[in-house]
Amino acid sequence: MWHIGLCIAALVVISITYWVYKWRNPKCNGNLPPGSMGLPLFGESLQFFAPNRRWDTPPFFKERIERYGTIFRTSLVGLPVIVSSDSELNQMVFQQEGHLFQLWYPDSMTKVLGKQNLGSLHGYMHKYLKNMVQNLVGHASLKKMILEVESVTTRHIEKWANQETVELRTATADVSRRLIILSGVNCQNGP
Repeated sequence: MWHIGLCIAALVVISITYWVYKWRNPKCNGNLPPGSMGLPLFGESLQFFAPNRRWDTPPFFKERIERYGTIFRTSLVGLPVIVSSDSELNQMVFQQEGHLFQLWYPDSMTKVLGKQNLGSLHGYMHKYLKNMVQNLVGHASLKKMILEVESVTTRHIEKWANQETVELRTATADVSRRLIILSGVNCQNGP
């Protein structure tokens, strides 16, 4: 009788081992970059979400870049992911977005952000909204805005220079109001 229990236990251990092996070595039609898939279901999420007290590259990425190179595979929040810190590849991915690559978020993010968020849009609608945001806060509009901020600030500093005393709190609030009004007018008129 105990032989049957031993056989069942062996089958369970073999099944779990096989499942873990399949998880860590997923099938692919091409070559996958090196990396670790971590534990089944969790992947490497615990290491990824570990707190970081430094302002530079998080240890999660530093360790994997040293071990596997600038492109590696991992599993985050239960999903297989390819991570790239190679600037040339990232540039190509961004240029080919919507053609060779499609923007995607995990289902949990879609539940939090809603089905009609900017990240879930694809094709022409995504391109249209991206261009609209780019026109609002893109390079040309930011350059124009910086010139206007500099102009307003310079005028106020020149005005303050002619005064004996300046109450800093009131003066900076006045500059802030002028800049807010200025940015509101620019948003209505367009870039």
